[in-house]
Amino acid sequence: MIAAVGSQRNYNQRLIVAFSRISLYLLILAVSQVSFLLQKSFINWSLVAPFYAIICLALGLHVFYVHYLDKLAERRWLYFTGFILDSLFLSLLITFSGLNQSLFLFLHLVNILLAGLVFQSRGALAMALFSSIFFTLASLFGPEMKAMNYVFLLALNNIAFFSVAGLSGYLSEQLQFMGVELTKTGLTLREIQELNKAIVGHMPSGLLTFNRQGVVLQDNLSAQKIFAGRTLKDTNIFEFLPEFPTSVTDKKDIYWKNSEETKILQVSVSSVFSPVIEGDLYIAQIEDLTRVKQLEYSVRQNEKMAAIGGLAAGIAHEIRNPLAGISGSVELLSQTTSNDDDKKLMKIILREIDRLNNLITEFLDYSRPEEPPTDPVDLVSLTKEVMDNMQTNKAIRQDVVTKIEIPEKAVILGRRDKLKQAFLNIIINAYQAMDSVPVARFEVTVKYEGKFWKVVLKDSGCGMSESTRRRMFEPFHTTKSKGTGLGLAVTHKILEGHGAQIFVESEQGVGTTFTLLFPAVSV
Repeated sequence: MIAAVGSQRNYNQRLIVAFSRISLYLLILAVSQVSFLLQKSFINWSLVAPFYAIICLALGLHVFYVHYLDKLAERRWLYFTGFILDSLFLSLLITFSGLNQSLFLFLHLVNILLAGLVFQSRGALAMALFSSIFFTLASLFGPEMKAMNYVFLLALNNIAFFSVAGLSGYLSEQLQFMGVELTKTGLTLREIQELNKAIVGHMPSGLLTFNRQGVVLQDNLSAQKIFAGRTLKDTNIFEFLPEFPTSVTDKKDIYWKNSEETKILQVSVSSVFSPVIEGDLYIAQIEDLTRVKQLEYSVRQNEKMAAIGGLAAGIAHEIRNPLAGISGSVELLSQTTSNDDDKKLMKIILREIDRLNNLITEFLDYSRPEEPPTDPVDLVSLTKEVMDNMQTNKAIRQDVVTKIEIPEKAVILGRRDKLKQAFLNIIINAYQAMDSVPVARFEVTVKYEGKFWKVVLKDSGCGMSESTRRRMFEPFHTTKSKGTGLGLAVTHKILEGHGAQIFVESEQGVGTTFTLLFPAVSV
């Protein structure tokens, strides 16, 4: 990379030198032309013809050099020959132009400087030697009168040649060193920028950079992933997330809802200073806590259910014993009375005692630990079977618009009859919740997600309040007039026994979504 940058820099340098040398000859041509025009009555144009020939030859040579600049760079000796020829041409022009030597002294010095720029110290000193020889010969055989101090001036000019050569070589080497260092520094800065970009882009937390007005200037891949693949660049974050903090804050939990789910996001905002961007600049770090909060809720729910189950099981045992005594006593009384009204009342008492016994038996079954699942169960075939049962169930609404998205197979370890009971309980409740809505929709989705089979059951029913949602799995809690309150409690127990994670979202007037995560197994 550095070599490529250096090669490009050298090419640009040679191109500048080539055009500078062409400019020198154009300058000589312009100065001489003005001088000739001012003295046209005293000029013998036939004598100055060699002058124009040398100028044309030099210009043609440099046009050739520019055209083949890349190839000449590989033949440095041929490229240096051009500088020697320039020195020779400049010296010959002293003889044929009739112009003052001071102009050509200056041009010789420029030629030495250009040679030093390309070939460093050795090239500049070699060029000074050739210039000294050619300039001395041209001066000795030139048209100017030789004064007493001529030798002194000639020596002084030659000293100037070598002094400029030394200075040119030193400056050229320093410029080259600085160019290499700047190139390395530039590459290092680019590498650091790319590294920083890679680090920010692959951070597990979402990062947003925004200004005081809330316009997002930059976001990383994690932020885009949090917001369902959407980039927030050029979006006003305060309009997109109304709960977003408007000032520097440590941590704040906000909610973001899209068409599929509601996410719980933890946002922390800090201010930064940027010398590049005017005005205040802020960075927001965003963590998706949805799964963490769901797991926390699931743990609390399981602990609460275990406590309630244990307490209620003890109470159920205590109730069953008195019920047995009451039932026996009523049966004895029924045998000793002949009054029909009394017998009718006693039958009602016995029937209600039997109903209580059945309820207690059902609850004790609920409180009994589930056997660990060992059989492979295909959730796809199970889901199809349950949905087929719903279509033939005349006790529920039959005009429900269903949408089913399932793979070919989704295998877990479980007990098929128990899972079927759990699925039926959830789906029947969903259908019953849609009794009063104008258009009933029910969606079933099964997909693989991070070592889990994710089952989503979504209805467009009446929904639940937050207090009802929190207590929905508690035994004997029900909102139905004829319900026992054990259906969803048993469902929770079955799913918990299968190692499933249960998440419920509900909004009154919108509907309810059950999300079940089952550990997947390979078949």
